[in-house]
Amino acid sequence: MLSNFVQDRNPFNLSAPPAWWLQRLYDYDNQLVVIPSRQDAVYRLARKTWNRPGIQLMADIHREKDTAMLAHYGLVPVTTIIGAGIWGENIFHALRARDIWAHGGAEKFVKAEEDAEAEAKRKQQAEIRDDLWMRSGDAWRSYQARTGQRSKVDTRTGRRTPTAPPTSSSTAGLGITITG
Repeated sequence: MLSNFVQDRNPFNLSAPPAWWLQRLYDYDNQLVVIPSRQDAVYRLARKTWNRPGIQLMADIHREKDTAMLAHYGLVPVTTIIGAGIWGENIFHALRARDIWAHGGAEKFVKAEEDAEAEAKRKQQAEIRDDLWMRSGDAWRSYQARTGQRSKVDTRTGRRTPTAPPTSSSTAGLGITITG
């Protein structure tokens, strides 16, 4: 029997994961353990640890049933496994995506995260800049139209003719009226 499932009290009568899945979990990482939650009808995925004082401190700080349970077994929480039909490959894909060592270690992982954040910020700033550029252009064209500065091109003759002078009292006297 593999040592990566702990039945514990299991107040929600959750069934054990299938043997093939437990074997797959053991093959993926033999330090990972599945244990039913004492608080909710879910499973907790945890990692074995040898730092008992740190675990006990964690249990003392967090007065939750699951934290105390994990500390009792010498485990630290990794994630929660929720839902029906959960025993599949999706969990392993999520674990691989979060595995720092698989991404080259902590420094490389942090660098990749910082680069991704910087790229997201650059894209957001570019979108804001483009939006403001478009708005300022619209505002400028609106101002020109309201003050009579904009001219139209007659498509038949190709000559420019000024637009009508402003009629709004808020822009009266701001533009130049050309006659003649």
